[in-house]
Amino acid sequence: MEAKANRDDAILARLRGGRRTQGKKLRMILVIDVGNTRLKWAWLTSTGLSDQQAVVHREAKPGIWTTALFESGQRPTRVLVSNVAGPVMAKTLTRLAKKVFRVKIEFVTASQEYHGLTNGYLDPSLLGADRWLALIGAWTNARSALCVVDAGTAVKVDSVDANGQHLGGLIAPGIHMMREALMNNTSDIAKAALHSTPSLAGVLANNTIGAVSRGAVFALAGMADRAAEVIEQSTGTKPKLFITGGDAGMITGTMRSHGEIVPDLVLQGLAVIAAQPR
Repeated sequence: MEAKANRDDAILARLRGGRRTQGKKLRMILVIDVGNTRLKWAWLTSTGLSDQQAVVHREAKPGIWTTALFESGQRPTRVLVSNVAGPVMAKTLTRLAKKVFRVKIEFVTASQEYHGLTNGYLDPSLLGADRWLALIGAWTNARSALCVVDAGTAVKVDSVDANGQHLGGLIAPGIHMMREALMNNTSDIAKAALHSTPSLAGVLANNTIGAVSRGAVFALAGMADRAAEVIEQSTGTKPKLFITGGDAGMITGTMRSHGEIVPDLVLQGLAVIAAQPR
């Protein structure tokens, strides 16, 4: 187990520092994180993990997002994917990867254990791939009690204790989903919001659309703060907080807890797995 941990630490150092490894070069590997709204990707080579790139795929014609990913001129030797966008997306990626890259996609799913990190779900396979990979990225970084807040279309909170035991998590609608629920299921609020003049003045909102948006942000920031507090109370250790996802910046400014924003945490988890000897 210690050897695996040391190897993961070396991999993480390479990913973060961009240092060239000695000896045999790591082949070019494409890692892809498909969320409900955006598709993110990066390239893993012997010099480290490239900057994350992203494109919106939800309600977009395939050609719009596939061009950026598959027509860059780069050719990977492997493609690892985290996909929570459903079977149609999986089929599209599989077909294009085979056609353009001549490789078979490796879809990563949650497992019972990974290098000292233990899945806390009753059925480990039901934990979302993105949540599991974010935990792998965070655990490889911290090797201590931690909490991951992924603020995307849905907001997920997961925690791990100092022994690497996943303590479980929380899932709530994201900022935009909360806002859409109010707009689509109310009369007076939706009507007032349509006639509001957006303003960022003051701590609380002075218009309906602002009140709806800030209400969602406050609710999610409060959930994340409370989760971190409960974890510290139950384990006796203050968890290191990692915040990721497209709306990470929106909730971080409202939270009491201080955390590290890591936009590519899921991709880092994929890269750790990809860099392991096969």
